[in-house]
Amino acid sequence: MHTRFLLAILFAVIAFALIAAAIIVRVVGEGSWQEETIGLLGNLGAELVGIAVTVAVIDWMMERRRLNEQVQQMAWRMLHDVDHAFWVWQGGRREFHLDELIALLAVAGESDPLPPFTEELFVNLGIRASDTLRLQPRLMEHDKRLNRAMKSLAGLAQIKEAKHVATSDYIIEGLKNAAANLAELTGQRPHAGEFTAAKSFRDPSQEAQRRRYRGSLHETISRVELAADDLVADDHPN
Repeated sequence: MHTRFLLAILFAVIAFALIAAAIIVRVVGEGSWQEETIGLLGNLGAELVGIAVTVAVIDWMMERRRLNEQVQQMAWRMLHDVDHAFWVWQGGRREFHLDELIALLAVAGESDPLPPFTEELFVNLGIRASDTLRLQPRLMEHDKRLNRAMKSLAGLAQIKEAKHVATSDYIIEGLKNAAANLAELTGQRPHAGEFTAAKSFRDPSQEAQRRRYRGSLHETISRVELAADDLVADDHPN
């Protein structure tokens, strides 16, 4: 539990204890001090109830904001992962562009080759989505669009074992559903039919896929090596 929520509970308990004490004083008390004590305890109790409600509402709003931020960050990461795997398969411009992704998803087809290394990218994408569904139940419950996107991608984890069912069309349909939900979560609105140049960047040939895959792998290795060099430089300053 969050500290603010625990504080709200504490205030509520104290408030009800004060109100209960005021009731007891009214029942068993005697003398001129009775009304003053009842008024004091009642006022304190009412004030603490107000504070408890305020703290609880603030805690609820901040928690929702935190979950919204986590959902959006995860949506961006998964959308870029979808775009990268699909870029290796179909081509297009290297930088992310939602309209291009939607346009190429519309023209990709069953006849496009799917070599093992590209298939592995989609399998890994499905595994990450499946792990997210299992390990982030609060986020899945908080936003159904993220839940739908992860379920659309989770099926990709089994495409190697279920080749008779998990065809290229199955992959494309899963990516389309996921991209639509993830785009909505990230505040983007695809403009269907407005990226007609996408086809000119498309090259799903196996050789082109191998070239893109190796290029992106080289970029990843280079970034890791650069980060390692930076760490060494930090550990051994001049």
